[in-house]
This record gives sequence, C-alpha cells and structure tokens, in this order.
Amino acid sequence: MKIGVLATMIFGALIGYPIASFAGLAPDGDGDGVPDVLDNCSAVSNAGSLDCDTDQDGYGNACDCDLNQSLGCTGTDLVQWKIAFNANPTTNFNADHNCSNSLSGTDLALWKTRFNNFATQFKSGLSCAGPTVGGCPN
Repeated sequence: MKIGVLATMIFGALIGYPIASFAGLAPDGDGDGVPDVLDNCSAVSNAGSLDCDTDQDGYGNACDCDLNQSLGCTGTDLVQWKIAFNANPTTNFNADHNCSNSLSGTDLALWKTRFNNFATQFKSGLSCAGPTVGGCPN
C-alpha cells in the first residue's frame, strides 16, 4: 500500500469517522463501508481495493473504464484493454478493474459493465478526482 493511501485511511479513521459518528452515519451509496466522501469509487463496492487507482486520477479502477485518459469510455479504451491483456508481461494495470494484479476475462467483463452502465462510471467522492491525470496521490 502506498504512503498517500495509508495516510488518507489513517486520517479518515482518526479524524473523519469520529466526526461522522457525531453527525450520524456518513452516506455510503455502494455499501462497501467507505463513506462516499472518501470513496474513490462510490457507485461500486470496492472497499478491498481502496489503493487501486493505478492512473491516480481519483477514480478507482473498479469505476474507471477510461484507459486512454480521454475523459470518456469509448471503443478506443477497449483497444487499450486488449493491448494491455496481450502484453507480456502486462505493464498497463489501469485495465485491472478488479485489482487482482493480473488481467483476465473478469476484468474485461467489468470494463464492459462500466462501458454499458453510465451510472457506475467515474463516480468518486474524492475532491482530487477529475481530468488531471495524477491528481490524486496514491
């Protein structure tokens, strides 16, 4: 786990969660136990993969089907996924949507789900999330 993610998690545990407990439960739209304001993928449960935002754009891999950083999910991203899948060894883990550190048909199925369901694309509660690649340190 990278230092930035660890610091964010510690900050959330020490500061954010106790404050939220005074105000009631913080909203958690996807039910993964991570409050939406700290969730890099607030539309898909990905609590076990909090540190998995390989392109550091603030959108967790589970919600990020934009592999070429064009600010949208298109057929070009599918081509990027196929290139990553066929690479030996794999070097583009932006296509690893389940954050297993390998690419498989499961990742392709997850990419297709995001591509076909706009409600699960690019949903992040992080204030740093957005079009600037590398805007959210891991």
